[in-house]
Amino acid sequence: MMPRPFASCLYLYVVGLLLSTTVFGIASAAKVKNLEVTQTQAVTSAPEIPPTAVPPAHTAHTLEAIYLYASPITSVFFKENGASYDTLKQHWREYLRPYGGSYREVSRANLLAGLTPGVLVLGSAILLDAQERKAITAFAEAGGSILATWGTGARNGKGQWEGYGFIENLLDMKITGKVVNENPEHFINTFGDGPLSWSVPGGNRIFLGEVAESPLRIDSPRLAARYFDWQRYPAAKNTNGAIAFFEKAGSRRAYFGFSESSWEYDDRLELPKLLDATMAWLRRERRVFKAAWPDGNLSAQLLEMDTEDKYANAINFARHLDEAKLKGTFYSLTSVATKNRDIVNKLAEKHEIAYHAEIHFGFKGKSPEVQQERLAKMVAEMQDIVGIRALPKVTGFRAPTESWDETTEKLLRKIGIRHHVVGPSASEDRLPFFSKSEPGVGPEDALVVLPRTQMDDLNYQRLKLDLPQASVLIALDFDYLLESGALGVLSVHSQNYAPGGLMDKLTPPYIKRLQEHRSDIFVGSGADIESWWRARERVVHTPAKQAATRLVFDVRSPGNVKGVTFFVTHSVAEGVLKAVKASRADLPQPEVVRLDSYRSAIVFRQELKTGRYDYSLEF
Repeated sequence: MMPRPFASCLYLYVVGLLLSTTVFGIASAAKVKNLEVTQTQAVTSAPEIPPTAVPPAHTAHTLEAIYLYASPITSVFFKENGASYDTLKQHWREYLRPYGGSYREVSRANLLAGLTPGVLVLGSAILLDAQERKAITAFAEAGGSILATWGTGARNGKGQWEGYGFIENLLDMKITGKVVNENPEHFINTFGDGPLSWSVPGGNRIFLGEVAESPLRIDSPRLAARYFDWQRYPAAKNTNGAIAFFEKAGSRRAYFGFSESSWEYDDRLELPKLLDATMAWLRRERRVFKAAWPDGNLSAQLLEMDTEDKYANAINFARHLDEAKLKGTFYSLTSVATKNRDIVNKLAEKHEIAYHAEIHFGFKGKSPEVQQERLAKMVAEMQDIVGIRALPKVTGFRAPTESWDETTEKLLRKIGIRHHVVGPSASEDRLPFFSKSEPGVGPEDALVVLPRTQMDDLNYQRLKLDLPQASVLIALDFDYLLESGALGVLSVHSQNYAPGGLMDKLTPPYIKRLQEHRSDIFVGSGADIESWWRARERVVHTPAKQAATRLVFDVRSPGNVKGVTFFVTHSVAEGVLKAVKASRADLPQPEVVRLDSYRSAIVFRQELKTGRYDYSLEF
């Protein structure tokens, strides 16, 4: 995705200058004086906030009210510098309008007089004076929730730079720098199934644009998204936080490190969905949603080898998998596999054998006739290797050089392929998806596409990394896949898996970490992951638009769904789900698992048949 013409957002350039500590130092005295006059007038218009104006809220109650704060001194500051604060606020007005009577815009006088607990939106309110800060803090301490963005509170009532201490203290986090336009990290990747981000897929890549208001980097143990470049290069953890959250004594707070002008680049309208989940969390609304992975797992992993040259190295990779009792997939180049029949049959005893074409040339752009001829030869060679009855039907495929097109997908399905592994450009998120090449084909028959959004051995080679450097990156990759609820595809090539080589040394520690996370990472072959994704699609559940007290879902034909999981967000930290009660005696009883302070899981370990399932939730 390319950034929009910078001239269309000229005013943003001026606003960007306002956040620069060096530039602000040369602001004209006349402008500062104007601000001081406006500030003095504002102070006399409202009294100090009364100590009893905001009664403490019961922390379990849903917060109905939503307040959009109209900071008068921020507005003046923008105007004096040739920009428009109202333009940024307009994004919030449009988003909040559907909340109807629950939403209203509030003035400084309203804020200082005291607001009943609700959600206070501080949209890029760069300038906050001492009284405003005091009133905001009192609002939070009384149980109110706060949603702040970008440089909120970075300058005082006179426009002087104060830094990020105010917002850092509110959210128990640190601002560690800026994402400048020279840096390619102009995307955020969301955490799937997270308390603030469950409404968008795991690892959803959302473009923020190259705006003048440089996004701010966050270091926090509680994140809902990170900044990445398009390739999702795993940068250091303390440099790439994008959305943070915090709860203290029943007060919930969320912070988006980027400004509202980035919303203009969100062509897929993912940010409003993200805001929906964030707003529900801030309002203390319990929400129930279908998890991506089975049995309460937080993410999934496919370990696969493109088995090509030096085919015998596949035994080395298989040994590492076998020692960990894990199953992998070997996408085999059949023209090479025919010369290694014994190895293929040995691998097939414990692992999935799949196709990697007959020769190592891509398919994209080739005519249907050429592609069909190649695929027919591939199938014939595989049957010659393993025999028609010696191996369960080969149902997986991975195109050489990740080169394929719609024609390839249509032909693959016709020869019985059920899934194929693709490159990172095929998907904006990090989850499996159903092929769109044949819109009329339903999820039981459509190809399941598994995107490789994880670095592979070829990436390490191109970067010319030594073992310590590559070890850091692969460890970060693991952590980021886990926290984002993603499908990880660790892809290695047989020619790069010689004993003593880089991947031979990198992979066993990675596999050990997978073993340590057996309780929260679903590890399976490509066929296992494909089968689960189809089963998950049979479960039809629509999250309620209000606080959840029931779980109702349908299982479509052919049923046979085992391990389906629903996550429930808590209304307050540690506000765990106590019980799930079936509406009928014949319904299976799920298991309730506490995931963390903010979520519980409802896990159906039994196989579910076709029908409706109805449960009440007790907290």
